[in-house]
Amino acid sequence: MAWSGRHMVDPNEIETRFAIEDGMAYMASIFTEPSEEALQKMEEVFQIMEDLPPMEADFIDLYFFRGFKQTDIASIFGCSQPTVCYRLKRAASRIQFLLQMPRVDEAKLDRVLRDLLPEALDVDIMVLMRETTCQSEVAKRLSVSQGLVRHRFIRSVNRMRKIPELSPFVELYDFISANLNILREVQKPSWDVAHVID
Repeated sequence: MAWSGRHMVDPNEIETRFAIEDGMAYMASIFTEPSEEALQKMEEVFQIMEDLPPMEADFIDLYFFRGFKQTDIASIFGCSQPTVCYRLKRAASRIQFLLQMPRVDEAKLDRVLRDLLPEALDVDIMVLMRETTCQSEVAKRLSVSQGLVRHRFIRSVNRMRKIPELSPFVELYDFISANLNILREVQKPSWDVAHVID
């Protein structure tokens, strides 16, 4: 028996915890080439990051891809470490959401919306809800209230529900509306993080 802090540890337990074989097996996985599937998923993540609110994209890039600590990111952005942690979680949720979002033929969806919806504002709302998945962003871009966006969005989806052939599009918008709470916009300071990193 070996002494570890305040209690005795069985030598066999120590050996299994720190066996070279286990350690080497774990380390080998770090140095292997990523699979085609992993590379494709990474490409999807990078594309999604282009559509994220800028601060969220910067946090993800600095933390996950450049290896910055949360405290360093907090210092760069002039915020607290818990704020960085919260926004990283929110950005990761947003990326996961966008990876799971149903895929549709966007050109066909645009044609359907223009044929189905009588008012240009309704078409704009639906197009922007697909692009941004954020009702506050849609309201800001169209200079209208979030209440108006929400009302017109729900009304338009209900019109689409009445036409069975449009079910893939209804599925997309149902998915967006079910997850709006994780898609709030984050403001970016006026200065550029790239200058701080260089």
